[in-house]
Amino acid sequence: MNNFRYKMARFFAGRTGVDSLGRFFTWLALILMIATMITHSNIVYLMAMGCLVYSIWRMFSKNYQKRYRENQWFLNKTEKIRFKLNPRDIINWFSRIKNSIQQRRMYAIFKCPSCKQKLRVPRGRGKIQVTCRKCGNQFIKKV
Repeated sequence: MNNFRYKMARFFAGRTGVDSLGRFFTWLALILMIATMITHSNIVYLMAMGCLVYSIWRMFSKNYQKRYRENQWFLNKTEKIRFKLNPRDIINWFSRIKNSIQQRRMYAIFKCPSCKQKLRVPRGRGKIQVTCRKCGNQFIKKV
């Protein structure tokens, strides 16, 4: 078993391996395979196989500099899309929504009539006089 591992390690030495462009083509091949099952189209199947072969060829390639340049070109072209679809931003969005729901239970949020600044006051205080921190305007609200 160790002999097999050694041979595999020797084979993969100097290869580029998986990168973002290779991962993209692998996922594209998977999506096209699913589309092939639905449409039964030979053209879509050939496109899927081409993407898969290209992805595997990139992984086994020893021309590291050229694969690196291709991957950098891909990353530069998809930069805006990748940052808009960042999973951490989606998770942060859900945590912000959760936080605002929790805050609405404990605090009442008003807008200042003069400058439209949002003001947060604790609930359950009855009728209170609220002073805007931005413009200094005072108004009375029931909480």
